[in-house]
Amino acid sequence: MNPVFDAARSAVTDGQLMGVMTIFFFLFFVGYAIWLWLPGNRPHMDRMAQAPLEDSSTGVTPAPRTSGARP
Repeated sequence: MNPVFDAARSAVTDGQLMGVMTIFFFLFFVGYAIWLWLPGNRPHMDRMAQAPLEDSSTGVTPAPRTSGARP
């Protein structure tokens, strides 16, 4: 068969695969974002947000600031 037609067929197949993968990853991203914002996940996400602030030797988390004023 003509090599140009073979290259065209390969390009179409690769393009379709890339399109399907793009749609799959976009739907995965949207689903994950929705899951993160579900109200039931808030306590877990709040704990994870405070993790970098914990003192590793005591496991104590500092109290969150309630206002923008500096002490």
